[in-house]
Order: sequence, then structure tokens, then C-alpha cells
Amino acid sequence: MRAALLGYVIFAVIILGGWELIARLDLVDPDLLPPFSQVCAILWQFMHDPRFTADLGVTAGEVGVAFLIAAPLAVSSGFLLGERLLLAQTFNPVVHFILAVPQSIFLPVFILAFGIGFLEKVLFGITHAYFVILVNSFAAVRSIPHPLIAVARVFGATPAQIYTRIYLPAMLPLVLTGLRIGMVLCIIGVLLAEMYASRSGIGRRIFGWGESAQIPELLAGIMLVSILTIAVNETMRLAELHVGRFYRRTSIA
Repeated sequence: MRAALLGYVIFAVIILGGWELIARLDLVDPDLLPPFSQVCAILWQFMHDPRFTADLGVTAGEVGVAFLIAAPLAVSSGFLLGERLLLAQTFNPVVHFILAVPQSIFLPVFILAFGIGFLEKVLFGITHAYFVILVNSFAAVRSIPHPLIAVARVFGATPAQIYTRIYLPAMLPLVLTGLRIGMVLCIIGVLLAEMYASRSGIGRRIFGWGESAQIPELLAGIMLVSILTIAVNETMRLAELHVGRFYRRTSIA
């Protein structure tokens, strides 16, 4: 863990230091690549701007609501399909078809149907998170050996004991992976919706800066979104690792 963290730090120092050096030596047009320090200064100003933090709160709220709706729906749907193979055979082609089509092409349809407000952003975020979480949850259920369930029932295990002592520990690592990927895709979906058409949100600001060629502001916005997304992803990944270790210890015991 420490070696991986050190590797991340070294990589970040090389990239950001190289960025600063290239900009300071005028190896690239400063209008296209301003120094990293200048971008950081602009980001610092943004974080003290009430209008910017309000937009950040709007985006965070949309992502949070979308994920809190998508996650339980997707996990329960995946569990249902995993338990009922006939139902899975019926719906799996539809799920895989939807996953194969870029969801961004449906964004104009969402706008026509739901407008450009909070509801449209949340629904578009849900569609991005739902299907990947569903597939992982389905795979988690199907990974449990059925003879193990049968033996547990023969020995008198109750449904509650089967679900809490067999299903839950075995499913958690895969489900958590699906939740982590789903969260990242949920953020992407909400930002796409905000960039396409919105009255508020970080996505709207980033798109506006790009349209007006405000490169320092654009890079500051991109950097902030990247930092926050990486932080969320790494936090959820650490949760996966801890659950995986706990599961291995309990399995050995």
C-alpha cells in the first residue's frame, strides 16, 4: 500500500513538475498551456467564490441523488436476475444491448422528455450507474456455488442465515467493485448532461470556459473534477480491499 502511494506521488510530481517547467520555459504557447501554479491560484480563487461553490454543490447533489437511487435498484435487480436464471436469460440481451450503445446519444431525448433541470441530470446519472452495477451484482450472485447453498439448506440453515453468512460475504467484493465503477460513471453522466444543456453545475461552467477559450479556468475546473473523482474512486477502492481481506480471513477461519 505504501509503495503504491509513493508511486502515485512520484508520478504526480513528475507530471505536474513537467507541466510547470514546460510552461515556464515557453516550450508551449502559454495561451494553450498556462503554468500549473497559475491554474492552482485560479482554483484557489474559485473555492472562495460562493457562486462556484454553489455550482459544485448542485453537481454533488445531482450525483449523490442519482447514485443513491441507482445503487439499491441495481443491486436488487442483479440479485433477482442471478437467483432466477430464466428471467436473466430473458433480460440479459436487453442489458448487454444497452451497455453496447453509447448512452450520450440519448441525451437529447432526455432533455426533450425531462427538460434541463435537476430531474434530467439525476435520471441521466442513474442510467450511467445502473447497468454496470446490475451486471456486477448479477455476476456476484452467479459466483456462489449452488451446491454450497443446497448443503446449507440440508443442514437446516434458515433463509436469513444463508443470505447473511453465504450470500453477503461472497457477493460484497464484486458488488463493491460495481458500486465504485458505477459512481464514476454516474459522475460522468451528470457532467455530460450539465455540459450539453444546463442552468447550473460544474459541467456547465467547464463547457462555457471551453467555448470562450478561457484555458486557465478550464484547466482549473478539469483539475478539480479530476481530484474529486479520484478521491471518491480511491476511497471506494480502499473499502473493497478491506472487505476482501475480511472475507479471506473469515473464509480461512
